[in-house]
Amino acid sequence: MYIKQKNPHGGDIYFRDIVLDISSNINPAGMPEKVKQAIRDAADDCERYPDAYCRQLRKSISAAEEVPEDCIICGNGAAEMIYAYAYSLGTERPALIVSPTFSDYQEALESAGVETEHYLLRKEDGLRLTDDILERDLCSYSAVFICTPNNPTGIAVEPELLRRIADTGARLFIDMCFLDLTDQPDRYSIPDLLVQYPGVTVLRAFTKSYAMAGVRLGYAMSSDSELLERMSSKTQCWNVSSIAQQAGIAALECADWLKESVREISRERKRLTEELQSLGVEVWPGEANYLLLRTDIDLYEEMLSRRILVRDCSNYRVLDKGYYRIAVRAEEENDLFLNTIREVLKWARQNR
Repeated sequence: MYIKQKNPHGGDIYFRDIVLDISSNINPAGMPEKVKQAIRDAADDCERYPDAYCRQLRKSISAAEEVPEDCIICGNGAAEMIYAYAYSLGTERPALIVSPTFSDYQEALESAGVETEHYLLRKEDGLRLTDDILERDLCSYSAVFICTPNNPTGIAVEPELLRRIADTGARLFIDMCFLDLTDQPDRYSIPDLLVQYPGVTVLRAFTKSYAMAGVRLGYAMSSDSELLERMSSKTQCWNVSSIAQQAGIAALECADWLKESVREISRERKRLTEELQSLGVEVWPGEANYLLLRTDIDLYEEMLSRRILVRDCSNYRVLDKGYYRIAVRAEEENDLFLNTIREVLKWARQNR
């Protein structure tokens, strides 16, 4: 819980009169009915402590990811796994963060007393990670943090480049929480990465793909058993509730539902991109369920005054005023956003 701290994330709709939240990049299809039913059913077991070893959940994740159960650790959302990993690194060497990216990496490392450095993506490269990163001595860092597809750009790292980075022997923390919401969810072979590179840790979450943000469930995978033991020691015993465990098991049985929702996301992402570009808005070629935009108007305030919440990205490294992230929502919601931004842009141009 935050106390006298600014919330750096999207989705803060509480105590605001909002008709459309596109600041939070959650699957627009919402939570699968099977998951909702699992949550309702799990309420009957809440008088007992949850399984502290997440046995059945890890078994289900193991089958879905095709990795051994002992390579999996579960947590209270992906955020807890980020913090547990940061606290497991030690403070002797700094960590490297590929930026701009998710702010929790920095916050977790600072909390753990780990110094940070940043590899800054360049605007002239379209904010894509290039092989220039290989010019760094990546093994000199306690870990290198990479998000693919990246947040907030939505751009994924090329599989060959990711392998070349792993080939350096550096310890890598690879956040793939949005991968299932892209058109190529199998572009990386996670089992091969874990087998071939003991220094690789992959982060995944149910939050975005299954609209389970309020349930709080994520997991990390690594073949480094000592690392997972250290991460486990940094979390409290019953960190994954009975409700979250049962919801996760049910979600993993919804593969067809997820594929269909991604097809809709893909169609709407393409439509949003084309419509926004026709309005003169700069749009990055995101691959997930969100898009990074740039405009010369204060889109955050203008949209907020019209009860629509977008994500202001001016607090990201490299980015500055004028950068915004929007979630790809359902067709009707996207229409509302497009109609509103047309009005905003028309008004702004008339009043220059």
